[in-house]
Amino acid sequence: METAVHLNPQERGARLAELDLTEAILKEAVQSGFAQWAACTPNHPPSYPGFSAWSETVKSLRDLLVPRAWFASNESNLPYTVNSQGTMAIAAATGDEATGIADLTPCTRSSKGPRTAKAVAANNRQLSLFPVEVTPDELAHITGEGRRMTWLLLFYRDLEKREVRFELSRPTKINEDGKVAAWIERILFDSFSIDGDVIDLPTTPSPSEGVINIEVKRRA
Repeated sequence: METAVHLNPQERGARLAELDLTEAILKEAVQSGFAQWAACTPNHPPSYPGFSAWSETVKSLRDLLVPRAWFASNESNLPYTVNSQGTMAIAAATGDEATGIADLTPCTRSSKGPRTAKAVAANNRQLSLFPVEVTPDELAHITGEGRRMTWLLLFYRDLEKREVRFELSRPTKINEDGKVAAWIERILFDSFSIDGDVIDLPTTPSPSEGVINIEVKRRA
């Protein structure tokens, strides 16, 4: 199934407005998560920087959206932020190096649990209700009445390019490794620069939702 990709500022702004979201809100949530990650030191436990970045992204997104009548929902320990109509839920996740790049297909960095798999399956059930003649852009705007679509706020820290890339995307497939690997719709944003000097950060995927184990070493 072809993916609808919203890339230019006018197009993505219009799509976000339909979803009662703004680019500024999503960027601030991801920036808050990165700031938490960057504040970690070698004395933190190895798993903490990635976990704290993910947690702060979730918390910041809720801080910004709850005043707009969204609400927090922790379902089977997977934290969603849900719109007032209950038709859209956002979860945060770390992506791979393809995150934020239009001509590549990103995957989540870590394998996901059964709750994420169930949400992706629900997305597919809704999309299957509509005829194949529907274009990717038309299909991207469809949400079944009374049903909920799950989106991922996907972010990736590119330490070589010194930037953080992020996107808001709607998943449709989990691969054999348990990672989200296909999307019906992607809203891509401009990256933001990484400040400071951070080097030598080997990463190891964690089995936990949204968690990456990171050893942080800073320049003297």
